[in-house]
Amino acid sequence: MIWLICGLLGGAILLVFWLTGEELDELSEEDREYKDPLPPFMRVIWPVVRWADKRIAIFVPYTLREGVEKRLLAGGVIHLLETGQFVALKIVTAMLAMLAYLLVAWMLKRLDLIWLLAATTLGFFMPDMWLGDIRKTYVRSVCKELPTMLDFLTLGLESGQNLGGSIRLTLAKTPRGALHMEFARVMRDISAGVPRAEALTRMQARVDIKEVTVMVAAMIQAEKVGASLGPVLREQAAQRRTERFLAAEKKAFEAPVKMLAPLVVFIFPCTFAFLGYFLWQKVAGSGAF
Repeated sequence: MIWLICGLLGGAILLVFWLTGEELDELSEEDREYKDPLPPFMRVIWPVVRWADKRIAIFVPYTLREGVEKRLLAGGVIHLLETGQFVALKIVTAMLAMLAYLLVAWMLKRLDLIWLLAATTLGFFMPDMWLGDIRKTYVRSVCKELPTMLDFLTLGLESGQNLGGSIRLTLAKTPRGALHMEFARVMRDISAGVPRAEALTRMQARVDIKEVTVMVAAMIQAEKVGASLGPVLREQAAQRRTERFLAAEKKAFEAPVKMLAPLVVFIFPCTFAFLGYFLWQKVAGSGAF
C-alpha cells in the first residue's frame, strides 16, 4: 500500500513537471530587441508572467485594459511591458505574496485568513505602486529636462532652422533622458509619415504634463499661423526655470517642518535618556536617595 501511494505521488509530481514544461514550451521566444530591458526582479518571474498573460489575462475586460494602457503610457513604460503583461504581473505578485505569507504562517504555526487576504491584496496592488513611483520619477525627469530642451529648440529656430531641424539639433546636442526619448519618438513618427502636428499631439498625450501641453500647443499654433516660435519658446524656458526655482524654495522651507517629527519621536527621547542617565548616576552617587 505504501509503495502504491509513493508511486502515485511520484507520478503526480512528474505529471506536474511535464505539464509545466509543455506550457513553457508553448511560449515562443519573445523579441525584446526594440523594448526596454526588464528590471532584475521582473526578469526572474518573467516566464510566469508571460504564461499568466497567455492563460489568464486574456479574460480581462477591454475597458480595464484601456485604463492600464493609459497608465503605462503616462509612466513611460509602454515599451517595457504590454497591457496584458502588466495585468498578469499583478496576478503573479498577488500569488507570490500569498505564498510568502503561507510560508511565514507555516513557520509560525499560525494562520490568519485576514492577514492572508491582506498579503494577497498588497501583492496585487504592488505593481500599481511601482508604476506610481515610476510616474513620479518620469514627471520629475521631464520637468528637469524641459528648460534645456526649450533653449536648444530656440537656438535652432533662431539660427534659421525649421521646427523639424530644431528638434534634430536638440536630439543631437542634449543628453539622453525621458523628454529626449519622447522627441526621438516624435521624429520616428514623422519619418514614418505621420504629420508633424499629430506626432506632437501623440507626445502630449503620452507625457500628459501641463508644461509639455503648453509647449506642444505653442508649436502647433505657430506652425498653423506661420508665426515666429523662437521668442515664445524662450519665454517658456524662462518661466519653467522660475517654476523650478520656486518649487525648490518651497521644499527648502518645508524641510524644517518635516524634520520636526523625527526630532520629537527619535532624537529628543534619546538625548533626554542619555542626559537623564548621567544625572541619575550623579544623584545616586551623592547619596541623595
